[in-house]
Amino acid sequence: MPESRRLTTILLIAPETTGEPVAAALTQHLDLAVEHVINRRYGMSRLRRHEYSLILIEEALAATDPEATDLLYKAASGTPVLEINFVLSNAARIVRQVRAALTRRAQDRTHAHTAVASRLHGELNNTLAALLLESELALRNATPDLQPKLRSVVELASGLRERLRA
Repeated sequence: MPESRRLTTILLIAPETTGEPVAAALTQHLDLAVEHVINRRYGMSRLRRHEYSLILIEEALAATDPEATDLLYKAASGTPVLEINFVLSNAARIVRQVRAALTRRAQDRTHAHTAVASRLHGELNNTLAALLLESELALRNATPDLQPKLRSVVELASGLRERLRA
């Protein structure tokens, strides 16, 4: 699949000898775009310029300089970071772990979107209820020349509220 059609890109930080087989396995089995860099410094540079769905770092690189690894985690912001020992884990296991991490991330995003939509729905419903109540009260005390306009506002607010309930 051409890289432009892939929606998921992983940043892989690992030495060339251990990283290339992992990158190939991820591309083949998960149909992902994988950007492979050979050290944390190049990884940090990529993070400043691009967004990634996941950052996968070889555990040995992470362990050699914990402070630099902490900076990488901070630069990753909300992007999940997986530290995996590529020597002890075969490519199939790494593919499973990456798949699981990406699935968790997608589920988390879905839950967050649902929560935001629910909250927004509630806020809009409350605002419309208040608008409808105020419009109906104003209509009762309105002069005859303002009543048609206020009836129109009441009808519009009622229509919006009914659509929100659907």
